[in-house]
Amino acid sequence: MIEALPLAGKGRLRVGEQALAVALFAMAIIAWFHPQELALSVRASLATVALLYLVAAVALARTTQPMLALVREFLPVPVVPFIFLHLGLLIPLVHPAHYDRQLEALDRLILGAEAQAALYSLSIPAWLADVLTLAYSTFFFLPIVLLVALVRAGDPYLPRVTSTVVLTFLVSYAGYFLVPAYGPRAGVAKERYASLPAGVVGAPIRELLDHWEKTKTDAFPSGHTMVTLAVLYCARRRTPRLYTALLPVGALLIAATVLLTYHYVVDVLAAIPFLLLSLGLARWWCGPLPAKAS
Repeated sequence: MIEALPLAGKGRLRVGEQALAVALFAMAIIAWFHPQELALSVRASLATVALLYLVAAVALARTTQPMLALVREFLPVPVVPFIFLHLGLLIPLVHPAHYDRQLEALDRLILGAEAQAALYSLSIPAWLADVLTLAYSTFFFLPIVLLVALVRAGDPYLPRVTSTVVLTFLVSYAGYFLVPAYGPRAGVAKERYASLPAGVVGAPIRELLDHWEKTKTDAFPSGHTMVTLAVLYCARRRTPRLYTALLPVGALLIAATVLLTYHYVVDVLAAIPFLLLSLGLARWWCGPLPAKAS
């Protein structure tokens, strides 16, 4: 059975569980303070999920049964996407403006006008568009791969890794509330995004991702970059072999955020300080994540 953290003993919620509970209840409170903008079913579902998650987390924290302990490790997997899918309903209620014009201007300042124009007119072959799209679509799966690997290894620091990744997701979501933005594909690079080569699997996957992405103002910071780097950081410290396998996928994923026009360059650059904030929170709240002894 996975060994618990010293600060998260039997009956106590782990850091990631506490953070998810706070996020869910914060969303429920925002929803209930806007009864005219949100349907009763939406407000009720947010409150219900928040309550059910807290009950489940507390119950699983008290169990000693191996199967339920395993369920506890995977409990964040459906909760994080649930939060993301509902951010699109709440962000306009908290911060109705969007900052694409400012982010585009920052990109122009960083790159220069000519390089920015070249970026948004860059032609990429169909095979590369397929590869980048496939890499981009692995975003939510990379943390799961890391989780499975650490569960199989019986890593005693798994709860600390999970908490670090969960905090990274939540900090990126907080950024969406602070600086709502659609990203270049909705504005300056709209034609470029629409004209990306269909390839074999690229176009269908992008269409599916666009359909599933209910939160549209999620450009700043690049959560894809933040979470990918957090997964790579944790993998490098706890399972170097997996780190070696994930590194090229992660590099392609981060490249895809810009080359497929999902994010401005400044979104990717901003992911670094936001990630450092996430790692700092995790270190302060959980303690340092040691490297695995060779």
